[in-house]
Amino acid sequence: MNATGLIPQFRSLDRLSLPGSRINEDGIGLRGAFAWVIDGATGLSAEQLTSGGSDAAWLAGLVGDRLMELAAEGEAEALLDRLEAAIDATFRETTAHVQTIDDHHAPSACLGLIAAEPEEGGGVRIQGRFLGDVVALVPTEEGIVRWTDERAKPFEKRTLAALGGRQHAPGSIPEAVRRQILENRTNLNRPDGYWVVNPLRPWAGREMRFEASVKPGAPIVLATDGFMRLVDVFEAYSDSTLHARLAAGGGADLMEELRERERSDLMAGAYPRVKTHDDATFLIIAAEPYG
Repeated sequence: MNATGLIPQFRSLDRLSLPGSRINEDGIGLRGAFAWVIDGATGLSAEQLTSGGSDAAWLAGLVGDRLMELAAEGEAEALLDRLEAAIDATFRETTAHVQTIDDHHAPSACLGLIAAEPEEGGGVRIQGRFLGDVVALVPTEEGIVRWTDERAKPFEKRTLAALGGRQHAPGSIPEAVRRQILENRTNLNRPDGYWVVNPLRPWAGREMRFEASVKPGAPIVLATDGFMRLVDVFEAYSDSTLHARLAAGGGADLMEELRERERSDLMAGAYPRVKTHDDATFLIIAAEPYG
């Protein structure tokens, strides 16, 4: 414990999650000393495996539900191993009627999980465990630091290269892009590939880890890549200016700005992207002592 004898826990300052189309495949949550953001991805198959709005929405919901249960036990080090086992067991039970499930068929999800621990002198130590391109913006003594998993970036670049400069209607995926996505997924949860939560291939223990000291009460941002388009695609903000706007209560206005920028480029010609509108989610939290 820290000098005050209190254990830090997270509280929510602001949150918003909006679907890019009909179904939202993102998720956020917090409990005690844990908080998380989830970004689901449905397999490239016409056959749905689960009873969710989509397989990715089902998986994102399952990950969130299991994290809510596991966070109550407060054991960070073994949490992802236990989460993997719970997801695998539930997926096997849910899909017992399906004879064969290929890599391109199963859903997956990016996950950013952070945990708070006490430091001497009343400070807070934040630990991050990340799989995929979800993001944390963490206020440190060196400024706002981004935590994310960059291992999928080479594969994302191949997808954008397949897209080229061609425009495409909302909701459509050019065939060349679809083929590239299928090829990318053969590298999912493999050495020299990229790592995400997936019910077919092991992933616990392959997450990227981060640590930082933060002041109690300092706002920490968790977000999906759909919301981070304001920085990474439209280049309207830096990590620092986006964090400042969110910390000042501007989350709803930023979300509307994001959607307006997407609507202004419906064919994705000026700002190349596979999805014209993506699910967009942020969660702003603060770690504070709790007796």
